[in-house]
Parts: sequence; C-alpha cells; structure tokens
Amino acid sequence: MTEHGAGHEAEEVKEVVWTYTGWAVILLVCIGAGVFIGYTLWGDARTLRAELDKTTEMVGTLKNERETLKSQLALATRDKDACQKQLLSSGGGARQ
Repeated sequence: MTEHGAGHEAEEVKEVVWTYTGWAVILLVCIGAGVFIGYTLWGDARTLRAELDKTTEMVGTLKNERETLKSQLALATRDKDACQKQLLSSGGGARQ
C-alpha cells in the first residue's frame, strides 16, 4: 500500500504542477494579448505622429519665411543707407 500511496502522491503533484502551469500559460497569453491590443490601438499613435510631421513642416516653413524677411529687411536697410549717403553727399540734406 505504501507503493500505491507514493505513486498517488506523485500523480497528485504532477496534476498540481500541470494545473498551475496551465494557469500561468493562460495568464501570459491574456497579458500578451492585452499588450498587443493596447499597442495596436493606442501605442503606435499614428495621429500624433502625423500631427507632429505637419507641425514640424510648418515650423520649417516659418523659419524659411523669417530668414527671407530678414534678408529683405537687410537689403532695404542697405539701400536706405546708400540713398541717405548719396543725399548727404549731393548736398540735399542741408536744406532739411
């Protein structure tokens, strides 16, 4: 009877191990599915990435426009200074 009891205990231990292994596998599958679904729905953030691309493009465009306006202002200031020098050198500035 001791042999039958020892075998029975071994079978019981195997059954408990398989039960807990099954629960662990089910738990891991559920967690993995949750992570996958969460990443698919919210993790990729496609809309935010598209908005970031648009904003980055707009910032680049505005920087280019700013540089263009600075160049135009510098040219206008240079031309104004040249005109004032020419006016002063021709003697027209004394009548002001």
